[in-house]
Amino acid sequence: MSNREVAAEVIRRIGGNSNISSLTHCVTRLRFELKDKSVVDLEGIKAIPKVLGVVDAQGTLQVVIGPAVEEVYLEIMNLTGRGEVEEESATASGPDKPAGAQGKPSGGVKKNSRFDQLLATISAIFTPYIPILATSGIIKGLIDILAKFDILPATSNTYLILAGAGNALIFFFPILLAFTAAQRFGANPYIGAAIGAALMEPNITGIATTGEVIDFLGIKFTAMNFSSTVIPIILAMWAYSVLDRYLKKFLPKPTQFIFVPLLSMLIMVPLTLMVFGPVGGLLANGIASGYEVLLNSNHIIFNAIFGALFIYVIMLGVHWVILPLQLSYLAEHGMEYSLGSGGLGNYALLGVCLAVLFISKSKEEKTIASSAAFVNFLSGVTEPGLYGVIMKNKKYFISLTLGGLVGGIIFGATHSYITNFAFTGLFGLPAFLSSPTAATYMLSVIVTITLSFVLTILLSKREFSFKRK
Repeated sequence: MSNREVAAEVIRRIGGNSNISSLTHCVTRLRFELKDKSVVDLEGIKAIPKVLGVVDAQGTLQVVIGPAVEEVYLEIMNLTGRGEVEEESATASGPDKPAGAQGKPSGGVKKNSRFDQLLATISAIFTPYIPILATSGIIKGLIDILAKFDILPATSNTYLILAGAGNALIFFFPILLAFTAAQRFGANPYIGAAIGAALMEPNITGIATTGEVIDFLGIKFTAMNFSSTVIPIILAMWAYSVLDRYLKKFLPKPTQFIFVPLLSMLIMVPLTLMVFGPVGGLLANGIASGYEVLLNSNHIIFNAIFGALFIYVIMLGVHWVILPLQLSYLAEHGMEYSLGSGGLGNYALLGVCLAVLFISKSKEEKTIASSAAFVNFLSGVTEPGLYGVIMKNKKYFISLTLGGLVGGIIFGATHSYITNFAFTGLFGLPAFLSSPTAATYMLSVIVTITLSFVLTILLSKREFSFKRK
């Protein structure tokens, strides 16, 4: 089937265009928010060529496509006319339709739980930035390696320009997050981005030093620097969306074109500095403290758990919820543990796929395993292996889990950590090799791949011998 035919069949199986509230995609999955999940033909979706699996999590129906996900996504947008709808709603300044609105579930339809809505919201805000986050990590890792070997001096203009390319997203994250958060909450994303940009404006950053007391109209408050922060701007955008709705409700329509953005900026910039910055900072510090308590309670167990189980978090599609916490810790401390140990599950999966490629007698299984191993090795994409290989034999779960577990133990025992975020695999390797603990990290990777490979072969041979008897 062509991508267009796959898109048309997916639309039909999920209940048609009228059943779609919104649609986004990540690296390998289409993420649908549906008005009524009871009309979805799950088995029919799974049977579509190019569909690797279906996951119902985070309040979204996730259709796993693999590397062709963007092409299928664009076909769905074209077939449903959603590209035009989103463009119009995103640029509209009128009061009738909030930016990014896709319609609400009609009466009588079962709604997602509050928790599901929260997970879906976090996913929608962060998912668009994951590829460029990984790219930033690769750039930073590569130039750090070159600087270590004196190939590219850290004081050179070339280094500084490339460092700017790598640091841009993290440093200006509040602006970008403001855009997707405002869009998610039903407000104008361009005004949201302008609020985020104001917080990074030199006059404000010049006085808003974290921990210092400053004032606005004589009201004193504790300032904070918003660069690399996550929680404060999301809270601010939720508040802005509430303000946006009230302004459009009470202001006469002819005045809304000017006064909605004007009042939004005048109210939300000071309010974010005075309220949501400090409150968000407290929440972020509390989360970071909880993370450190878990980490310091037993370094080995902490990383062993991530090594063994984080791959299943990915399988369930809820890894985007944990990722913001990891990124916040990385931005604040310049290093992070669980991003490294959690990625070992990807390498355990690679070991399983290589073993299946080596021992399988089925040409179809060999083809699936080889393609899954290839994309995993290059870019750390796991869904083809998870749904095309692991789900076919429950014994593979043993190899997958134990491989990641032992790798996590080694990672924790050697106090390894990473200093840049990237996907696992060859393309992301520079980000991981730039860490001072790159040698012990690579040791855990090699052990993970080798152990999962050997275990898969041993378990498969044992199964084969039982069948012969």
